[in-house]
Amino acid sequence: MSEFPGEDVQKFHRWSRTYDRSPAQIFFFGPVHRSVVELVARVYDGWAPAGVLDIGCGTGKLLRRAGRRWPAARLLGVDPAEGMIANARLGAPTTTFLQGRGEEIPLPDSSVDVAFSTISFHHWEDQAAGVREVARVLRPQGCFCLADGTLPAPAAGFIRHSRIHTRSEMALLFEQAGLSVIMHRYILAGAVAATIGRRD
Repeated sequence: MSEFPGEDVQKFHRWSRTYDRSPAQIFFFGPVHRSVVELVARVYDGWAPAGVLDIGCGTGKLLRRAGRRWPAARLLGVDPAEGMIANARLGAPTTTFLQGRGEEIPLPDSSVDVAFSTISFHHWEDQAAGVREVARVLRPQGCFCLADGTLPAPAAGFIRHSRIHTRSEMALLFEQAGLSVIMHRYILAGAVAATIGRRD
């Protein structure tokens, strides 16, 4: 559990004013977004999802990339920070953006084919509940691609890591939520781990 989840949301609300101009968009977030969209496209080669969800969507940059990859898909973004949602709506007026948390996604059961979460999972207040919630909104055979900072297994015994997970810990979170892990890749020179799970 995050020590100050409410303060996290307020921090991102304030950051929303300059978020798209941050150098991190070029050197970190952008490359992660590009990598995860291509990973999912490779897993589902030749298949176009009808609904794509980004949890912790920020200003909607990943969804704009996903829209270029799958132009017929319905795009949905969820973020707890009001400022992020307001800016996302300005930048992508045809995309549906909803204020909410990963643990309480404001969507019906079995409503999307693909869900993404990039560099936000360590902020989720109840991570296990959040992964279960993602599984709930996925259609059967839909997939969840979660990319976040990684912790090498040899360091797990020495570093406090309640918010960042090893590969095996992430696999367990997915499996307990009813998602079968079908891919695990290290991206951005190993700084980020992407796990893809399919709803059974």
